[in-house]
Amino acid sequence: MFSEETLVSSRRLAAEWERNYQKMVDRFGENAPTRARAPETHSGLPIKNAYFPHDIEDLDLGVMGAPGSYPFTRGNLAAQHQLMSWANQPVIGYGLPEHTRARMDFLESQGMAGYFGQTFYNLVYDLVSHEGLDPDHPGARGRSGQCGMAVYNVRDMDRLFKGLDLRRINAIHITYYQVIPALAQYIVLGEQRGLRPDELRGNSMNWYHQAAYVGMSAFPADQGLKLSAELISYCSKHMPRWNTTNIVGYCLEEAGGTAVQEIGVMLAVGRDLARACIAAGVKPDDFLPRIGFQFAQANDFFEEIAKIRAMRRIWATTMHEEFGARDPKSMNVRIHTHTSGAVLTAQQPLVNLIRTSIHALGAALSGTQAMEVSAYDEALAIPSEEAATLSLRVQQVIEEETNVCAVSDPLAGSYYVESLTDRVAKAAMKVADEIEQMGGFVEAQKAGWIRAEVERSSERWREMVNSGERRIVGLNCHVVEEPEQPEIFKVDPEVQRIAIERIQELRETRDQTRHAAAMERFEEEVARFAKAELQDLGNDRLMEAAIDAARAEASTGEMMAVMKAHLGWGAPHEF
Repeated sequence: MFSEETLVSSRRLAAEWERNYQKMVDRFGENAPTRARAPETHSGLPIKNAYFPHDIEDLDLGVMGAPGSYPFTRGNLAAQHQLMSWANQPVIGYGLPEHTRARMDFLESQGMAGYFGQTFYNLVYDLVSHEGLDPDHPGARGRSGQCGMAVYNVRDMDRLFKGLDLRRINAIHITYYQVIPALAQYIVLGEQRGLRPDELRGNSMNWYHQAAYVGMSAFPADQGLKLSAELISYCSKHMPRWNTTNIVGYCLEEAGGTAVQEIGVMLAVGRDLARACIAAGVKPDDFLPRIGFQFAQANDFFEEIAKIRAMRRIWATTMHEEFGARDPKSMNVRIHTHTSGAVLTAQQPLVNLIRTSIHALGAALSGTQAMEVSAYDEALAIPSEEAATLSLRVQQVIEEETNVCAVSDPLAGSYYVESLTDRVAKAAMKVADEIEQMGGFVEAQKAGWIRAEVERSSERWREMVNSGERRIVGLNCHVVEEPEQPEIFKVDPEVQRIAIERIQELRETRDQTRHAAAMERFEEEVARFAKAELQDLGNDRLMEAAIDAARAEASTGEMMAVMKAHLGWGAPHEF
């Protein structure tokens, strides 16, 4: 990249800087902060206190590339945000379908928009749904409409999307392990409105892999991989506009993992998923373009940006070199950025607006495709309407007022950013390759390795916070005696009662004969699926049976009960 003359000059300048810098540090002696003596990223990667041209002398310009060119380090598209801003994707969901719909309509009225002005709804299901229950189950008590929307069947979906043209919206379904029942119900809602599956737009999370680092009940890892492949296989053939999988690194970093672990482990997930889909008979260029990613954007500003640039590089090269991907869309890392919730504080909650603004700026500079900005009160409760609006305004101010959207990959060429991108990429590949040596992500998950690594990182973070080495405003520094906390948003207490009444009415008024026949077929297919190998998949029988059950108005809890009985269900550490 540089002439020998430039490199000689660079080293001379660095040596001169080092002498002057060390003199200043020596004056402080033991009082010099760690960041001045032994700086490192939040992932623990050692870094320097200043960077010069010779720090990137070995960087291959071909690896760095141009925006929109392989290996996409600098972004998926030549025009990053100049022609098309990132999609505004606030997470929406609480209470009954009507409550969630009101928030959807309100945020849209405040300027929430997707690509080229399309409507995106990023919808999260409640704790009852995530556990695969119905609202009248004893385990659902007090959870209906909490941390998400109380949507359990096609009738609930009809209430949620009443009056909306499903062909013109993108509906993102934030499900945990009830992915297939939820998608089946949405397909049936479309049928009831005269639409084919191939006319629907949106996203299924397909988050079975997150059981490795999220402590909720789940299916066994190998069954989860099969379920992922089943959904991808079906959608690849019948739903070309549907994004099939969200490889969610965000939850790993929220659980205490590092930025390096986040992308290294997600690459390992992608490898297992690619192998599974190929075994099921789906070609890489048929399924990879519809896989997206969700990453955290946390407090280490430059490392989080370097993480995204590094992930684009290692994903593209891995999918191309190991799996034979040829379509550029198969090698693109389409990113939904979720600003970190784990670093928000209940203390001085308005300070969280500053944190999330910095996170969102970093996401924009990294070249994200979609963004969710955590609300300032999320350390306390579900976001209030005011807090949700301000989160949207953070994105709008960055887009409309800062001019950062005028340049593709504006941090490219920074000695520090390019060096750090390379360091993060190599460290993440080391994590991914270590998992590969264990037999892949599923085997590493079953062995407990991934969970142990995340817990180790989390414990390190906690020790640093407790000692004051990692400083958090309002928590262990700049602490003040606080006035009353802001008013906390609460879900209507009537939600539980109404949700129970609705599920009971559903059971009493649906066609019982049709329901019984559909559930019998669904159970037969689930039992067959439980014993199937990956190469036996690809025939759509499980998805078609789930859709038939949804047509017969089967609830999420009923379908999930069948799946749990045959596939296995329990705490992740049990498998």
